[in-house]
Amino acid sequence: MEAATFRKWLTDRGCRFDHHEEKRGDGPVAVTVHREGRTAEVPLGGSRQTLDHEVVRRACEELGLDWRELPGPTNQA
Repeated sequence: MEAATFRKWLTDRGCRFDHHEEKRGDGPVAVTVHREGRTAEVPLGGSRQTLDHEVVRRACEELGLDWRELPGPTNQA
């Protein structure tokens, strides 16, 4: 799943994002996602970045979201 698609899906479910300051060479850009008192760290760097299925699934579980509702023909995660 592309980062932009996942971000839009999260936004549609009431999530908000805290962006961390990016420093060159420190790895992927981490974003803290907040939803109803829960948080998850997600590497949402570029909008076309493809996210690992396990990262998406873990984030959904940490945020109390059903990953089976993700867009795509086979729920991408």
